[in-house]
This record gives sequence, structure tokens and C-alpha cells, in this order.
Amino acid sequence: MIGDAPYEEYVPTTEELHLLKKEDPQVYETYWKVLCHFHICGQTTGWRNRGVKQMFWACYLFSDLNDKNVPVTRLASSTDEEITERISASTSSYTTESNDDTFKPDTVFESFHHHAKIPISDWALLAGFLTLWLKHCMVPTLPHKVIVADVVYPAVLLAHGKSISLLQAMVATSKVACGH
Repeated sequence: MIGDAPYEEYVPTTEELHLLKKEDPQVYETYWKVLCHFHICGQTTGWRNRGVKQMFWACYLFSDLNDKNVPVTRLASSTDEEITERISASTSSYTTESNDDTFKPDTVFESFHHHAKIPISDWALLAGFLTLWLKHCMVPTLPHKVIVADVVYPAVLLAHGKSISLLQAMVATSKVACGH
């Protein structure tokens, strides 16, 4: 519960991500994969309060979660047909119009849906589960029952064994919940 870094929910800046890619490529790759799947889940189930409902995220990551007669299985890779269908229902690419963070104008980004073709790694699946654990059990902050992108980074750090101090965040959350 007591770690080296304080628990902080946020989305790293592009500069922080460039550093992370150099210093810890495995954490960077996991973060990218979880964030892509988070956005796929948000697009396919509908965004709620800037995030994804906890149960939708859980069912996205773990198939057959609601069926007690069937074993729970991990997220399967998407087929080309599924990806094409999802992309046709959304935007297939994004082009920057001006300087957007460190990206120059006219930079084209392909859809994140293509990442669903690759099987989700154990690290990414664990980080996805840890987003649920953090928001439901440890630090249930607003919006309730919703996973926001800000919780993905600390979950990825925890999945890779990075030490994070949760005690202060838990105490602060419990004080707010009790009206103190």
C-alpha cells in the first residue's frame, strides 16, 4: 500500500510518453495497448461521463462474465471483419489540422481498432483488471461506476510491479465518502 510514488490519476503527456518509450518500453507498450482497448470499449459500448461503465469494461476484457454456466475467458483477438465493421461505424483515421502537442499539421493517425487484431498480452489484461480494482475497490472516486482514461497509467505501473502509494488516496477517498 505504501510505495515510492504517490497514486495519481492522469494521462501522460506526449513528452512523458516519449521518455517512457525510451526508459521502459514494456510499460509504454502495455499502456498503449490498454488505452487502445479502452477506446474500443468506449466506442462500442458508449461513453459515460468521459469513461466506460465498469461492468462494460469488465465484460469487454473477460468474455462470458455474466453467464455462470460458462467459464470466463480473456478478450479474444478481433477478426478483420469485426475491425472493418467497427471502423465503418466510427472514424477510420484522424488528421491533425495544426500543431497538436508534438505532432505537426497533417499528421495522419490510423484507427486504434487495428490493435485489437493482436491478442491482448498478459500485462495489458492485468492492467485492465487493475483499472477495475482501483476504481471499484481502492479509490472509488467520481464518476462512480465509470472507468476513465486517467486510471489506465497507474494500473499499468502496478501491473509491471512499480511501487505506488495507495494509502493516501484511500484515506482521502474515505474521508470524502464520510463527509469529512
